[in-house]
Amino acid sequence: MLRVSSFKHTDYLAILKWKQGERAALSTFRANASRLHVLFEMPPAGDYDHEKRRPLTPTEHIKLFGKKLYDAWGNRIVFIDASHIDDDLHKQGFARHPLTELLQRARLAGASACPAVSPTHSDEYRKAVKRFVEWNADFPVCIRVETKHLDSPTFHLDLKTLIQELNCRPSNCFVVLDFKNLEMPSVEAEDSFVEMLADRLADFPFLHDWSGIAVALSSFPATLKMKPGEIKQFPRTDLPVYQKLISNPKGLLRTPMFGDYAVDTSPIVKPQRRTPSAHLRYSTPTGYAVAKGTTVKKPHGYEAIYPVADLLASQTFFMGSDFSDGDEFIASLQRRAPAKGNAATWRWASTDHHLTCNVGSIAKMYGLAAVEEKADTEIAPEQLEFFYAEESSSTVPGA
Repeated sequence: MLRVSSFKHTDYLAILKWKQGERAALSTFRANASRLHVLFEMPPAGDYDHEKRRPLTPTEHIKLFGKKLYDAWGNRIVFIDASHIDDDLHKQGFARHPLTELLQRARLAGASACPAVSPTHSDEYRKAVKRFVEWNADFPVCIRVETKHLDSPTFHLDLKTLIQELNCRPSNCFVVLDFKNLEMPSVEAEDSFVEMLADRLADFPFLHDWSGIAVALSSFPATLKMKPGEIKQFPRTDLPVYQKLISNPKGLLRTPMFGDYAVDTSPIVKPQRRTPSAHLRYSTPTGYAVAKGTTVKKPHGYEAIYPVADLLASQTFFMGSDFSDGDEFIASLQRRAPAKGNAATWRWASTDHHLTCNVGSIAKMYGLAAVEEKADTEIAPEQLEFFYAEESSSTVPGA
């Protein structure tokens, strides 16, 4: 029987959108999977299904969840925040709450999905989480705490009330202090945030009882305005801030895990069909870069990604084809590989690289072994067949 996972502070939490490219990155991730923990934010229905050649209905959106999750992550534990489908539209056709349907369908498919809940989720949502706890005592629950919760004068009471309502012990809960997209324009702002965070952790209820605690934040730009043929670099403050936090262990009563939003901090919106621009996003331990090309409309087509890859791979910060499967794909575009990919593939390559970069950077902070390499880093063309050319990104950089 599966027991509550061990959430080490030396691991990494990735908060991902339920996108094809991000799911695929989990299946190609090279490092030891035990170092990576995942929280998926489930978007509202509307994703285009390429087999059915139409957008999925809310019922189909939920019914197909289990198999897609298992295909991406096997039976490893993943947390699901279903707040965006906690409404009457997504409840139609089901006798139970949409969250319960998601979790049960995951279990039937062999996956291990667990709920994420916050003090401001609806009563029905919280009851669905309570049912999960009653039926799955050995599985963890994620408690997601945002700034608005921490700033509430009744936060301590609200948190204690929540775990009492769920009938869940802190030892079965993984807590995420979620600061989302956080701009820190100066060193002084970074230092102030680190000091505040250490104080909040010291004052956090049941601090040493939780099965794990993570601090999630990102400095990846939420909006991107770029011209074709342009590459922009942005300073990365999230990992450096975390390093500042853990650099004084005596000032921390408990060391949290690092978490972020990979390379997409845009808010969850209803999926939209729009023509993408060829682009790639790239992470280093200290910066983010975005390279943008033209639209994939005629006459460019998906070959528009070739000059984007040339531009990115020519930068001094490009880590080389051996670093990750995503990097190998970018390098293959430089060689004009026939598998050009599409918006989902480009999202996969960017996310696969980011996950590898983060796990390696965190391991280095703690003096752990480097990321494990695959014996063969070449990507076979059939490995990309799960991407369809019709799929487009909902967060392409603006013109």
